[in-house]
Amino acid sequence: MDHRQRYDGAVAPRLEPGERILALSEVTRPRGVAPAPPPPPPRPESGDGARVAAMTVAGAALGGVEFLDSIGGGGPTDWLVRLLFGRAARGRLDSVAADFLRAVPTGVPLLAVVTDRRLMVLRIGRPKAAWPFGGADRPLAAAKLKPLWSVPRTEVAGARRRWHRLHGGRLRVSFRDGSWLEFTGPFRLGWRRAGELRDALTA
Repeated sequence: MDHRQRYDGAVAPRLEPGERILALSEVTRPRGVAPAPPPPPPRPESGDGARVAAMTVAGAALGGVEFLDSIGGGGPTDWLVRLLFGRAARGRLDSVAADFLRAVPTGVPLLAVVTDRRLMVLRIGRPKAAWPFGGADRPLAAAKLKPLWSVPRTEVAGARRRWHRLHGGRLRVSFRDGSWLEFTGPFRLGWRRAGELRDALTA
């Protein structure tokens, strides 16, 4: 399947003026536990400057030790989740990876797009009619793509293609804040397209 032929026209209206597509591929988000939003700090009494400072320090310390490690839910079947799906992401609760997990659901078809400015993830809507088996690819309408998440290229620290025993090619994207996330999809991403996304992100 030629993903560029199918999706370029649909992605184009989502780009900024002068922005160029470098690579794209259908992907899925590995299953794992998405972190809850960080709780807001308690409101101090008016005029209590020392208490405000103490809460600020405590909040910073808490943010430094709270991590997401998206493997499973902490139950007895976590080993099976890790075997079948691997890790989905890792990082602080206020990290780029945590933001990705909150914005992007599992179990839906996604499109990862690398441009000269950012990494984007869009949800792919279902076509109105099923295509015949073996039929030619048809360009997707722009309305079938819903933007879910994006991050500037300046926040990307690196990318590497990995092999998973059940998924084949996976792509791990690391960020400057120390967090990372993975894309997978045994029937969507594949070894070759994972390499294309990696090369575009590290060029």
